[in-house]
Amino acid sequence: MTESIAQPGAPWRCMLEARPERNAAARAAADGEAEVTIAIQTRPPRYLSVPPLSWIVPVRKERKVTLDKLGTEIWRLCDGSMTIEGVVDSFSRSHGLTFHEARVAVTGYVKGLIRHGVVAIELNEDAWTG
Repeated sequence: MTESIAQPGAPWRCMLEARPERNAAARAAADGEAEVTIAIQTRPPRYLSVPPLSWIVPVRKERKVTLDKLGTEIWRLCDGSMTIEGVVDSFSRSHGLTFHEARVAVTGYVKGLIRHGVVAIELNEDAWTG
C-alpha cells in the first residue's frame, strides 16, 4: 500500500487553488453599493418540526447575513471563475496591499462566508498530492 505524502506548503497551495462559488440557494439583496444582505433558507431539525415542539419553539425558515463593503467586494469576486489566489490578487490591487496582507484578509473573510453557508469551495485535489 502506498501513501501519498503532501508536499511542504501543500495546504496553502491547495487553499489558494480552490475556487469559491456563491451558494446558488441564497438570495442576495443589495442595500446600496456597499452592503449586501443574503438570505439563506434553513431546514429546522426534525424534532422541532413536529408537534408539540413545533407549537412552542419558533423556527425561522431563513437566516440573513449582511456583508459590509469589504465583504461585499469579496463575495462578488467569489463567482466560481477565479481561484482564491485570483481573489487575493484582485483585492490586493484594489486596496494597495501586499499579496500576504490581502491573503490574510481574504482567507479570513472567505472562512466566515463558508461558515455562514454563503459560499462553497471547490478544492483542487492535485494540489494535495503535488
